[in-house]
Amino acid sequence: MVASRASFGFGLARSLDFHASLSTFTELCELLGRDIGTVVYPHHALSYDALGAGLERGELGLAWMPPIPAIEALDRAQVVLLVAPVRRGSTMYHSALLVRPNGPTTLEGMRGLRVGWVDRASAGGHLVPKMHLAAQGHPLRGFFAHEVFLGSHIAVIDALLSERIDVGATFCQIQPETGRVVHAAWTSPDGTIARPVQALTTIGPIPSDVVVASSRLSNEVQHRVLRWFLAPPSARAKQLLAQIVRADLCRSVAPSHFGPLRRMMVASAARGETPWRDRGSLPPPR
Repeated sequence: MVASRASFGFGLARSLDFHASLSTFTELCELLGRDIGTVVYPHHALSYDALGAGLERGELGLAWMPPIPAIEALDRAQVVLLVAPVRRGSTMYHSALLVRPNGPTTLEGMRGLRVGWVDRASAGGHLVPKMHLAAQGHPLRGFFAHEVFLGSHIAVIDALLSERIDVGATFCQIQPETGRVVHAAWTSPDGTIARPVQALTTIGPIPSDVVVASSRLSNEVQHRVLRWFLAPPSARAKQLLAQIVRADLCRSVAPSHFGPLRRMMVASAARGETPWRDRGSLPPPR
């Protein structure tokens, strides 16, 4: 059981730079715990699915989760949605299939190449691109010569640049008015290109990641945590939160937040493709 008010874990998967975020996340948990009157300890999960398992076993009270594992936990009544990060004014993002500048220029041109995904449960870094490929008539099994899970968005970029893979999947933010990528795993914070890769295609919009509370936490603790994320009580808390979730503010969300992704999943299932259910069938991460 989650220790109701004495202490609980806050789970985070290693989707970004783990070593750079470790001390920041630890300090954030310390401040959160102090401000809400309990002990919050950091938990770095090895994968997105491990976050769901931690919530199910009662080891975690909070988790920062990508959308599909959050949908699954919500449907099992394991969690309550708290907030979604607001990035560039939006709680949505896009997925991108990346290649090197001399790489393929069409989806068909990716056939037989090596692809790198972020995590089995990553929407933007695995599942949504697969649903998109299936929607375009490309069979998921056998389309790529080799598939590998790399554990983080930055690792996908690095593997692409070092030519260990030919195609990579990651996230990006797109300006609605122009369709221009304004922030991504391969850009600097100001949107300029930091790593020489290019997006062959972008897919979306996708509902962003969310912070969830275990349904085992009391309503009082859930409300304290929610208020903390909506209005961090100190400049340092706000700074740490911005560094961890890569957003200047958070917005409370309801289950309808996931509507666009649920519709995408329904359409994919109607075609007989359910990669979010089959995500354990590929070789293990390397």
